[in-house]
Amino acid sequence: MSTSILIADDLESSSIEPSIVASAIQSDFEGDERLAVGSLKVEMNGGLVTLSGQVDSLQDKNLASRIAKRTLGVEAVLNQILVRTSDRPDDAIRKDVLKVLHITDSVDKPQIVVDVTAGEVAMTGKVDSLSEKRIAEFTASGVRGVTNVVNQMTVNLLTPRSDQQLREEVNALLVQSVYLDDADVEVNVQDHIAMLSGKVSTAEMKDRLEEVAEVRGIKKVDVSRVEVDPSSADGTRRKSRYADVTDEKISDALLRVLHADPVVFGEADAISASVDSGIVTLTGSVTRLRIKEKSERLAMDVIGVQQVSNELKIEFSDRSPSDSDIIRETQEAVRLSAYLDRRDVRVHCQRAHVSLYGIVESETEKQIAGWLAGGVTGVVHVNNSLAVENNWKEKSDKKIKEDLERKLKFALFDTSNQIEVTVENGVAILRGEVDTWRQWQAVLDLTVEAGAKHPHSLINVRYHPPHGASRIYVPR
Repeated sequence: MSTSILIADDLESSSIEPSIVASAIQSDFEGDERLAVGSLKVEMNGGLVTLSGQVDSLQDKNLASRIAKRTLGVEAVLNQILVRTSDRPDDAIRKDVLKVLHITDSVDKPQIVVDVTAGEVAMTGKVDSLSEKRIAEFTASGVRGVTNVVNQMTVNLLTPRSDQQLREEVNALLVQSVYLDDADVEVNVQDHIAMLSGKVSTAEMKDRLEEVAEVRGIKKVDVSRVEVDPSSADGTRRKSRYADVTDEKISDALLRVLHADPVVFGEADAISASVDSGIVTLTGSVTRLRIKEKSERLAMDVIGVQQVSNELKIEFSDRSPSDSDIIRETQEAVRLSAYLDRRDVRVHCQRAHVSLYGIVESETEKQIAGWLAGGVTGVVHVNNSLAVENNWKEKSDKKIKEDLERKLKFALFDTSNQIEVTVENGVAILRGEVDTWRQWQAVLDLTVEAGAKHPHSLINVRYHPPHGASRIYVPR
């Protein structure tokens, strides 16, 4: 069976009934393999979405928020979902939170005090940036038995930079981000507090705006004056920003993002980035695989970057851990994960190259295992050979088309996007145009999420020349 549809560019969220938006979110919940949902309820009043129900982990609860926030017409999300309590004692949860912070080295030299009451984690202490505070919270939320995280950590303001310098840095980071390339935002900084105002097209983009602004030296980010307006996603600012791209501007942006990121900043001076016609080459030496991988992702997120060649080497300043130490720490990180604690993941290591074997139930579990292994001290490479059980579930072409149509309408709305979808025997063929490679990849992510197998992307990217690779995409 073959079906074809042209995605409409209707961005008038005010003309969409709240019940239709709520139904779209509910359908995304039910179709997402990552959410072990029994029953989640979605209600919408104006632009406010209220979520209720129960899930198995805090990360599942946070995932539900992200799905809701990416949806057309959603201005804010009130997440009242409850996390099912476990029979784990608080003391065991506390020890595991401290272990996972240490094992994955989520924060530079963490000085964090952790208390747990009825599964709720309270974190106090000091970190060097708001971003490190956010990373520590994310890491703790993945521990089995954690039902909530109350993050009371404070930020050391060790930077001598003035409010004006911080304003210039935050503004440059926002303008140069591929995720915010069409945002219309003004930045002001007073007493190290970043105050943002303007318009973005989704609540998800508003969250990302806040994250990008959390540079070292900022003690608080205020986004209360940022309006969520779907009609602002018209590609106007994006077009001008891509038209103004040069290798020199890309190089300046790379220097800025590497020094601003909480994972990379400590070793940013050891990283060299050369740019030639939008192609970035990273060279130098870093001490962790996670820093190497994060540097590559940061480079890919800069407007105008077409490709990244990551030639960073991993060298340790202290004695390198033994392979047996790496295996033990990796196994411990997997055991502590709320997603993976019941999976039989086998870890092999030879000369700091880790290989993961076994079976997991979703692509998300596979990615989490790789992320945890990459954060273990001493690891220089991760070969993630985990097999995903029941990777594709039988689904009719009609249902795939309906689900993908909904996702593109509610999660990829932008007047610049024109996408035609054909589904044949479970395979989605995508044609049309988008502005950027980020949007190109987002279409594929949504296609896989809709239940298609081996989607073929023939979508043209307006603001980049062809990359020269095969135009057929096969999920890894």
